Amino acid sequence: MTQTGLSRRQFLRLSGGALGVMAMAACAPVGSPSAAPSGDAPGGISVAADTPLWVLQTQDFHPDYNDFVRRHIEDFARENGYALEVADVAGFVAGGAEIQKIAAQVAADDSPDVLQRSGNVFQWEQLGLIVPVDEVMDELIATHGDTGERQKKDLMIDGSWYGVPFHVRSDGGWARKDIWDAIGIDVTALKTYDELREACMEVSDPANEMWGWGMTVNRGGDGNWMMARILHSFGAFWVDETGQYVTIDSPETVQALEWLYDTYTNPQWERMLPPGVLSWTDPTNNEAFLGGKIAYTQNGGTVYAKAVVDQVPFVDDIIWDYPKGGPGLERFFGVGSMNFLQIQGGKNPEAARELILSFFEDDAMKQVYQIATTYALPAYTDMWDWDEITSVPNSIAQKDGALDPAGWNGIAFPGPGTAWMGAVDSQNLSTDMIASVITGQATAAEAAQQAAEASIRIFQEMGAAGVR
Repeated sequence: MTQTGLSRRQFLRLSGGALGVMAMAACAPVGSPSAAPSGDAPGGISVAADTPLWVLQTQDFHPDYNDFVRRHIEDFARENGYALEVADVAGFVAGGAEIQKIAAQVAADDSPDVLQRSGNVFQWEQLGLIVPVDEVMDELIATHGDTGERQKKDLMIDGSWYGVPFHVRSDGGWARKDIWDAIGIDVTALKTYDELREACMEVSDPANEMWGWGMTVNRGGDGNWMMARILHSFGAFWVDETGQYVTIDSPETVQALEWLYDTYTNPQWERMLPPGVLSWTDPTNNEAFLGGKIAYTQNGGTVYAKAVVDQVPFVDDIIWDYPKGGPGLERFFGVGSMNFLQIQGGKNPEAARELILSFFEDDAMKQVYQIATTYALPAYTDMWDWDEITSVPNSIAQKDGALDPAGWNGIAFPGPGTAWMGAVDSQNLSTDMIASVITGQATAAEAAQQAAEASIRIFQEMGAAGVR
C-alpha cells in the first residue's frame, strides 16, 4: 500500500477536481429511500432503517443497461427487506469531482456503501476511501474463473483486490462495413494509424455528410484514450516500466504530437474530419456514428449496444476492429472494466457484499450480456464460453484483447497503474499537451517538455521519484 505525506486536500487538488472538500461534507444521498422496510435478510444481515443500503450507480451511454442495473439493485433490496438509497453518478466526467465528493462523505462519516464505476482504484485506495474485497473476489474466481491481466493491473494493490470487476467494457475501433465495402477497403486489415488515415480520406464524402475519421483529441475519456494509443504507437510512453519515472519528454513524443498536429490542422486531411471534431465530448462520436455520419470511430461498446437496442438501419453492418498501432508499437490492446467498490465507513458492509455477489448469478449476468450486447463482456474467463458471448461476432472477436497477458492499461503502460498516473490522467495532461500544439501555444518539443515538468511535480508531490 502506497504511502504519501500529502494532506487529503493536497491529494485531491492533484487529482484534478475543482470542488472543495469540506464544502461537500454535508452532502446526503440523492433520491428517495426504497419503500422496503429495514430488517434482517435470510442470512441474518441487518440493515438499520436510519442507515439504508446506499448505492451510487454510474450512468453509461446505454439507458437500457442503466435501467437493468437499477432494477436489480431495487429488487435485491426489496427481496431482502432492506431500506435503500440509490443515487446516480454522472458518467463521462473528466476530473476529480466524484472522488472529492466521496472523500468528503467519508470524512463526515456519511459514506455510501457501494460505488459502481469504471477505471482503476489507485487514487481511491491512497486516500483511504475504499476497502479490500478479497473475499468477494475469491468466491467469484472460484465460480467463474480468473480475470484478465488488465483487471489485476487496475484493481489490485499489494496483492489485494480493491474493486470487483462487474464486466469488461468493450473498447476499440468501430466501422461501417457497408461504407468501407463500397470502396473496396477491408478496414480491419489495416494495421497502423497511417494506413487508417489514408483510408479515411478515401471513404469520406462530405457532400453526403459522411466523414471517415470520427475520433477526437479533446479533453475527456475518448480523447485521453486516443492520445494514449497514438503516443504508444509511436513508442512514446509517459512512464517507464516501474511507473516511478516520467519519460514523456522524448523524440518519440515529439513525432507523435507532430503527426497529430498534421492530422487535425493540415488542409490535406480536412475532408475526412467531421465538423467540430476538436470540440467533441465523450458522447459526440456515439451520436455521430449512430446518426450515420462517420465511417470509423474508437469508442466503448456502448455505441454498438445502443445500435442493437435502437435497431439503427445499419446495425448489421457495424463491425468491431482491433485498434491500430504505429511505427513504435503496432499491436497492443487491453480493456478496462466496470467495477463495484465498497466504500470505507459504509454502514452496511455485509449487505453491500451480498448485493455485489447477487449480480454474478448466471441469470443476472446473462441478462447483462443480452441487454448490453458487446458493450458488456466477461471479466472472468469461464463466461467467455457462454452462448450470449460466442453467438455475437462483435463480442467474441474481443476475447484475445480482453485476455491479453500484457494487459495494456492506457496511459500508465508499460508501468503499473498508480495514484500519480491517475492524477496525470484526471488532469488531462495528454490532451492538453496536443491542444497547446494545435492552438499554437507551444511547439511539439515545448509541449512534451511542459507535460513532463508538470508530471514530475505531480509524481514528487505524491511520493514517487519522478526523475532518476
